[in-house]
Amino acid sequence: MPSQFVKADKTSKIPDGTMACVTVGGEEVLIACVGGQYYAIQNDCSHQGGPLDQGELLSDRCAVMCPLHDACFDLRTGAPSAGPAKKAVKVYAVLVEGDDILVGPVGS
Repeated sequence: MPSQFVKADKTSKIPDGTMACVTVGGEEVLIACVGGQYYAIQNDCSHQGGPLDQGELLSDRCAVMCPLHDACFDLRTGAPSAGPAKKAVKVYAVLVEGDDILVGPVGS
């Protein structure tokens, strides 16, 4: 495991088409699995801080929708794609080793 990556969860706990919030380095991170690929973004909506893990996973768009005001964020880039949010959320690097999901530094 690369030293900058931290074990965040198990793939068995976040199967395809689901998402979960985990704490990594004191920050809440949303991990989502879409099409067998894992993505990790900041869990707080950049609009008004809504908990993205309580929103809707839009697998067909590889995005998540905030439960407060329907702001949508691309899981690959963190960029807002719909709704009132104008600022992107942080994106974290993800590695999968066996059943372990590892989350790395922002923007890697």
